[in-house]
Amino acid sequence: MIKVSNIGICLRPSTPQLSSLYFSLKEIARKNNIEIRIDSISAQMINVVGVDFSDLCKWCDILITLGGDGTLISTIRKAFLYDKPILGINTGRLGFLTAIGINEIEDFILKLKNGDYIIKSQILLEGELNDKKLYCANEFLISKRDISGMIKIVAKINGKHFNTYFSDGLIIGTPAGSTAHNVSAGGAIIYPYNKNILLTPICAHSLTQRPLVLNDEFILDFELQDSKGNIVIDGQEILPFCQNDRFRVFVSSYSASLIYDSNRDYFGILRDKFNWGV
Repeated sequence: MIKVSNIGICLRPSTPQLSSLYFSLKEIARKNNIEIRIDSISAQMINVVGVDFSDLCKWCDILITLGGDGTLISTIRKAFLYDKPILGINTGRLGFLTAIGINEIEDFILKLKNGDYIIKSQILLEGELNDKKLYCANEFLISKRDISGMIKIVAKINGKHFNTYFSDGLIIGTPAGSTAHNVSAGGAIIYPYNKNILLTPICAHSLTQRPLVLNDEFILDFELQDSKGNIVIDGQEILPFCQNDRFRVFVSSYSASLIYDSNRDYFGILRDKFNWGV
């Protein structure tokens, strides 16, 4: 791996208390002859001078996020076009995708300096809502718009009718997102570096509607019947989805590049997070 000398920083929004951690990280980097710059939105939050995100991505070797998985995911969705590896530092609760905790920063900065880390690639899903391009790192959620009632979703695989879901919603997810909303809805946990599309119905009005795992060769199309809904992207962006709209989903040619310790044990993380075997 490259020896890192320039790092761009993104902070969890609406969390000005991260300023002390940012300055601590910046000082650790300075001692290792690594330059730190921060994106302009994060900078405004903690009253420092920042850099426009696109310029930051062009300048830096890697990006670091301070926050939880949500902060990492929002940064992925902005940074994938620049093909920059991202290190997630967890200041939140679960942290399935983030690489290290706060107490590991000093040791890992040295590893970045020496090129002693690995980069793992995770797929993104690409969506087309009519003519609008969408991308997700975890999942697209087709959800009902009204609190009462259900939504009727017609699904096609490679142009052929596959299923009609009568449910509260449908998750179209990535392997990396399998431990998020998907697992809460009864979907399978998938190794995050696989290339799969997950289809997980939410509270389907039939016991025969089961979660499905597809490989990356399929193109999925969705339409609504007698329903109004929303498309929720990674739990962070909501778009209206109406009758006569067409929503197409497939594995994108873009991907997310995430930085981890070379000794990362994904299954150990699952065991710890889910309290397996205790």
